[in-house]
Amino acid sequence: MISQYEVIETNEMVEKENLDVRTITIGISLLDCIDSDLEVTRKKITDKIFGYAEKLSDTAAYIEKEYGIPIVNKRISVTPIALIGGACCKSSDDFVKLAITLDEVAKRVGVNFIGGYSALVSKAMTKADEMLIRSIPEALSVTERVCSSVNLGSTRCGINMDAVRLMGEVVQATAEKTKENDSLGCAKLVVFCNAPDDNPFMAGAFHGVTEGDAVINVGVSGPGVVRTALEKVRDANFEGLCETIKKTAFKVTRVGQLVAKEASRMLDIPFGIVDLSLAPTPAIGDSVADILCEIGLERVGAPGTTAALALLNDQVKKGGVMASSYVGGLSGAFIPVSEDQGMIDSVTCGALSIEKLEAMTCVCSVGLDMIAVPGDTSAASIAGIIADEMAIGMVNAKTTAVRLIPVIGKGVGEQVEFGGLLGHAPIMPVSSFDCSRFVQRGGRIPAPIHSFKN
Repeated sequence: MISQYEVIETNEMVEKENLDVRTITIGISLLDCIDSDLEVTRKKITDKIFGYAEKLSDTAAYIEKEYGIPIVNKRISVTPIALIGGACCKSSDDFVKLAITLDEVAKRVGVNFIGGYSALVSKAMTKADEMLIRSIPEALSVTERVCSSVNLGSTRCGINMDAVRLMGEVVQATAEKTKENDSLGCAKLVVFCNAPDDNPFMAGAFHGVTEGDAVINVGVSGPGVVRTALEKVRDANFEGLCETIKKTAFKVTRVGQLVAKEASRMLDIPFGIVDLSLAPTPAIGDSVADILCEIGLERVGAPGTTAALALLNDQVKKGGVMASSYVGGLSGAFIPVSEDQGMIDSVTCGALSIEKLEAMTCVCSVGLDMIAVPGDTSAASIAGIIADEMAIGMVNAKTTAVRLIPVIGKGVGEQVEFGGLLGHAPIMPVSSFDCSRFVQRGGRIPAPIHSFKN
């Protein structure tokens, strides 16, 4: 039974502490859409997605009204398109046509984003993989709602450095292609090591090949709820701090479980996972950085930041995993710079650098996320930053990611405005020392010794 106190408490979380369901995402398998004819493939994709997602927006609106819980985004993820287009795409231009198809059907069903313009190349690239990757700059420049991701490494396979080098060039080209919008295309492009199959968050969402025909995944977020809870235990020791975070994460995840189950029932699509991620927004008080300051830091970036983030990430997962039938995706704490006002303030005052953010990614949910860098940053430097982050994921057997935005025409100290949930960001400096000879070696960095488990 749900007590009257719990109802009132949840209402307060929604009204005063920015609790929301960040997304309901339908994952859809397109494996049965594969055909040797491009136009047939496009039609099959449109029909399959529309068939499953036609009622998603209306369902989310009903749940939002019925339960009083804000549902910020409605999204779709699909099977990596490099797999779907391999039989019918003879060029990168053909893959762009598939991206346009995804964009059109996403607009038709009224979702915010559609993810899965993706390739999985942790060991090597097929011709289709390479064509899709080379098509990304054009695809993201001619579409509005398509998001792209590429998995470049894993603990089992190592790091595909040929793909890392290529992605450095692709990120740079995407920035150039979308420079009229402050290189916004790069905000819809992420690279992974150890990408999860069931991630509902963009830009990295895709429907894993081990999933069924369709699945409902829910991403729930509540940095403001956690911060408010910690304000009440400022004098507590670490044990008391951890208990508070766990209990709060449990309550937040229960909201996600409720929404996921109801959406699953109404849409007649199986429930997959709840992703409990403390994903911030630009709204005041909805900040992971503010939580870290509440734990005891003057600014994010101060000594102790990595330890505080490790504590937060672990307790969020421990609390969440007891509250849902299935917890997955990228559960934990996100640290996207442009989407978190506290992070932005720390960068602006000089407390936080890319190097410190990289250290923090060893213990957070994902990695270097939504970081704006100078537009003249070289493709080799971008590839080197990617390689560093992939190495952290590979060695630590965790998911890591990079979403860098080289803003063409802007330099260190300037600001860039992305708008909406993507927020705004100061341009952060990147090391001026060259790594091109390293990234141009080619081949694959082998998997670590502890990967050989059988």
